[in-house]
Amino acid sequence: MRYTAPVRAALLPVLVLVGFTACTPDYALNGKAPDVDPADVTDCGFTQVVDGDGVATNFWSYDCNPVFTTTGEDWAPTIDNSAFLVTDVLGHPFYQLWYTGVENSSNPTGWKLGYAVSAEGTDWVPSGDNPLLSSIDGDWDASSMDAMQVVWDPDTSQYVMIYQGLNYDQNNLAIGVLSSPDGVAWSRLPQNPVYDLMQPAAGLDGWCWPLGLDLGPVAGYTGYLAGYDARANTCSAYQLNASDLTSWTPSNTSVFPPGANGAWDDKGQVSLSIASLDGSDYLFYVGFGDWQTQGQYQQSQHQFLGMAEKNANGNWERRPAAVPINNTSEGEIGAVAARTVGSRIHLWVNDNWDGQTAVGYFIYDPLGTMAGDGQ
Repeated sequence: MRYTAPVRAALLPVLVLVGFTACTPDYALNGKAPDVDPADVTDCGFTQVVDGDGVATNFWSYDCNPVFTTTGEDWAPTIDNSAFLVTDVLGHPFYQLWYTGVENSSNPTGWKLGYAVSAEGTDWVPSGDNPLLSSIDGDWDASSMDAMQVVWDPDTSQYVMIYQGLNYDQNNLAIGVLSSPDGVAWSRLPQNPVYDLMQPAAGLDGWCWPLGLDLGPVAGYTGYLAGYDARANTCSAYQLNASDLTSWTPSNTSVFPPGANGAWDDKGQVSLSIASLDGSDYLFYVGFGDWQTQGQYQQSQHQFLGMAEKNANGNWERRPAAVPINNTSEGEIGAVAARTVGSRIHLWVNDNWDGQTAVGYFIYDPLGTMAGDGQ
């Protein structure tokens, strides 16, 4: 059985280096980036999200959502998938977005890759070099490019993107890798595809889709894959480690299982993103509760945003209730990207906005820094 899921994404910041001087100034250098209130740099404010009982949460919704739908480029009438990255430039966040444009997202016959930038994460300016890449007829990923994940690797001074490629005619599903010195000029890895998602491994019956990508704790890369257990018909998160761009090895232990039987997320996850703030680690994920069979594929459905926090034992403790930011009652959230900026965690969430897949912008504020007016 083959599996498909909506877009997923992840982010990673870059360290800022501070120089030294032999002089004794009458001021002090502070290496910490300025903590700018989001509403001070955006066109609109934020409204605090309340749950089904009317209780205020630590989530805030941008009042001018969605922040990304289409770009007006003739090659991308429909935005199918996207990946976000936030880096520090001279102490200030710089936002980057990569996206695939297709003629028809429900029946894609090819794709093109685009790029846009933003100073505040809400207003996006497409690159004049778009499209950056195009699908190649007959290639292993000719039909679809999705589940894109991007990081900046300071050790090799390049951007790295992994993605799920699909060729309907060849009936294959695999992971490919792209690299770029500037985020605009991308090169396909000659060894692509680097991992076959159709082959069982690590004691599993198969793989569903990529979930995320990060830099490894020592060297290389740490990704996340949804592994398929046919007995429970679930997709659970497993680590996918790589010492270099060509050698990817999955773990045999799930790092984040589906929710309990009967829970809203008891079939697994289609996206996850991890962010740290004030000594705590948070995992945001898109969980789902049902499958829909479409020919030789199973597609996830009834998808909502969830979260978990790492406990003192290093395990993820999920919050049982979904985060109440879904736009439709049936649940059509496709992906989440989370990144810490200052004293808050910023979230970009794909959802159904008035019948169109688009990206919404949210703030998670566990430290209570957002004022009652959304500042």
